[in-house]
Amino acid sequence: MDDKFSDPSVILQTVNWSVMDNADGSAFPETPAKLADLASGDPDAVQSALDHLDSTLLNDGVVYSATAPAVRYVAALLGDPRSRKSLAPAWEKGKYPLRSKLLTWLSNVAHDVSVESERRIRSWSGHAPTVPYPHFLEIRKLYPIIFPSVDAYLSDPDPTVREAALIAAVQLLESPDLASRRQGFVPLVRNFLETSSDKWLRRLAIEALTAWGENVDSLPGVVDSGRVDDDPPSSVWGSSQGPTDEPPF
Repeated sequence: MDDKFSDPSVILQTVNWSVMDNADGSAFPETPAKLADLASGDPDAVQSALDHLDSTLLNDGVVYSATAPAVRYVAALLGDPRSRKSLAPAWEKGKYPLRSKLLTWLSNVAHDVSVESERRIRSWSGHAPTVPYPHFLEIRKLYPIIFPSVDAYLSDPDPTVREAALIAAVQLLESPDLASRRQGFVPLVRNFLETSSDKWLRRLAIEALTAWGENVDSLPGVVDSGRVDDDPPSSVWGSSQGPTDEPPF
């Protein structure tokens, strides 16, 4: 990750949160405070911060001006060696790891601001395809910068973390600047498709392979995984977040 993006505390301190918004209005002071709580080690504070990510910075597929710096922060936190212990607290033993939840949130954001998602939103709302939505484009521009933080978790000892990292990486590889990395992920994605029964994640993986020009006809379950009405899982509750009916302004 680029030096200016590598220190989570620097991001919190240098971003002008007071001019940004989230689903509740002004992002200051709530959003930077909640982001800081992700590494607090306090289970209640961490859960509240995760809720903020899912409901206030990614609300039913809508992103806000504060979402992009939050993406930068979460990726920096994942990539910061000093923060790794706080992202694997003792109290989460036996539960879905915090690392997986953060990687899944990054994946959900990337999915919701993807070129295909934008195309669907414009189709639903009747808006003609013009320039990308500004907040979408701002987040997409971060992909090459945050990709190393996600890629590093492909070797995590926890299989759920590795899976979350793979799906997040697949979403980020939509970036033309990361096109040279796609071929190296093809066998990883194919192996995932041979072992995973998660319909939503299989759909994302197959869509990625198709977009990369790979033949997916021989893969099992392609038809089921191609359904467009399956909703992405929440990174916190494991429930569904449906598509938005309004353009994400």
